[in-house]
Amino acid sequence: MFERYTEKARRVIFFARYEASQFGQPYIETEHLLLGLLRENKLITAKLLNGFDSVEAIRQKIESRGTPREKISTSVDLPLSNESKRVLAYAAEEAERLAHKHIGSEHLLLGLLREKNGFGAQLLNEENLTLEKAREGIGTWAPDGGFTGMTGEHTVEVHGRRFSLGYIATVARSAKKFSWIRRNWKLMDVVVDSEAGGICFDVSVADDKRFRLQRGGWTKEPCAICDWELQAGDEGFTNGRRWICAECYHRFVEQKHAGSDPTAGST
Repeated sequence: MFERYTEKARRVIFFARYEASQFGQPYIETEHLLLGLLRENKLITAKLLNGFDSVEAIRQKIESRGTPREKISTSVDLPLSNESKRVLAYAAEEAERLAHKHIGSEHLLLGLLREKNGFGAQLLNEENLTLEKAREGIGTWAPDGGFTGMTGEHTVEVHGRRFSLGYIATVARSAKKFSWIRRNWKLMDVVVDSEAGGICFDVSVADDKRFRLQRGGWTKEPCAICDWELQAGDEGFTNGRRWICAECYHRFVEQKHAGSDPTAGST
């Protein structure tokens, strides 16, 4: 599972497992991944957060969140929670988009921020670190440390960010299996689970008790190709479930005009 992970990224997972065991948690949650990340990659705390103060504030919030439990032996191989599994999947996507061969700790940070309803992302947001800010900063880093421009070959620029051309080709090929209709994106109603804290798009489950209807609660929708977020009034293309921004549709899915070649502007 972790073959593509750098040594730093593997240590993040190791430290996360340790943190979960110390909190007596049966799963490795997103907040444990965050603690492992802050412990391993000091560049994140130095360049994207408020140094040691942010680390201490995050740890205190995690410690005060729940009732202390008996520690679990570090010999127990704790599993990842579903949210943490999604973080790892997002991290792999972010590595592909940056045309990085390996998955590093910086990609895990982006994965944490993409799991928006996870406690890890909420803690980072409270420290004024957003997905957009992290992407902007990490775009100048060499994989797992240092600073550099993105110099990998076979990349393409979309909305000011560079992506692996191979990644774009793969997701665009998948998108071409569907019919896409031009629409303006609108705010969507969602149902909020007051017990588990998650959201659901099936508004029929709303019961004004545990499942509370929140009108217009979904305020942004990521493009299925470049992850650029469509907001109310933005033109895009939908297949009824997913959305693609107008730029990605015309360049990579429709490909009927002069600027449709995905290699245009690639390096």
